[in-house]
Amino acid sequence: MKAAKQKQILIAGATGLIGNEVVNSLLVHGYKIVILTRSALRNDEWLKNPNISSIEWGGIFTNWLVREIEKSFAVINLAGENIASKPWTRRRRMQLIRSRLGTTRALAKACHYAEKKPKAFIQASASGYYSTSTKDIQHETSSQGTGFLARLTADWESVAQHELPDNIRLVLIRTGVVLSKNDGMLPKLVLPIKLFIGGWFGSGQQPVPWIHIDDEVNAIIHLLHTETASGPFNLVAPQSINQKDLTKAIAKKIRRIAWVPIPAPLIKLILGQMGKELLLSGSLIDSSKLTKTGFTFQHLTVSKALDSLL
Repeated sequence: MKAAKQKQILIAGATGLIGNEVVNSLLVHGYKIVILTRSALRNDEWLKNPNISSIEWGGIFTNWLVREIEKSFAVINLAGENIASKPWTRRRRMQLIRSRLGTTRALAKACHYAEKKPKAFIQASASGYYSTSTKDIQHETSSQGTGFLARLTADWESVAQHELPDNIRLVLIRTGVVLSKNDGMLPKLVLPIKLFIGGWFGSGQQPVPWIHIDDEVNAIIHLLHTETASGPFNLVAPQSINQKDLTKAIAKKIRRIAWVPIPAPLIKLILGQMGKELLLSGSLIDSSKLTKTGFTFQHLTVSKALDSLL
């Protein structure tokens, strides 16, 4: 369904891996985009596009933010520091918390004060919300897990749920590992495998809830347009795969061999809690709630996803 031309979407986190592709897709659907950014845009194509404007924003509540929200059909909040870019020192954890909770709180407050409310609020979240297990399948109604990532994700969602006005449709997108050739986990896995030094992490039996970047973006647009969709949705592919099999699938695709595991104690020594939670743990996650809304995945298996990316 193509949206009415020139409806405005306000988006935070547009310059990240997912946000960049979401903006491009929204343009195809005929929207006008207003990007909230911490620094000036550098994308030449976006700068030349009359349907894109940007506002430098420090992530705090302001009166002009209220005015922009009053003009917007929907708000998409993808803002947040990269969870895996730096070890989780105490300072880094505070940065991760502030960049998520503070931004979400400011947007929710602006929505509260807006006389004309947006129809929908699409809020980023993560599959890290759930308990880690190699057996139990997690659904949107499953309880939250333990650890820093689960607490951070739950608190992130809680801000949106409790501070956003009830008459705005809220969608929480619990995103898994996004496979993209441009950024994220995939290029970081591919490089060492190409150099014959890549391997799986620890036992390799930990699940990797993954999704192709195209399906991630299409799911966000689908949920934006599906007026009956609300609450949390798991944005992960239907096929489950463990870390060892993912590594071997990548190696096969680029005609390399991956046969040496990276020991868990070494990962914990170098990366600490971040390594334990992001690399050595995982969840089996069900996405049938999403497909029941009419969404169709283009990339059902890792093999087909890698065919389009490598």
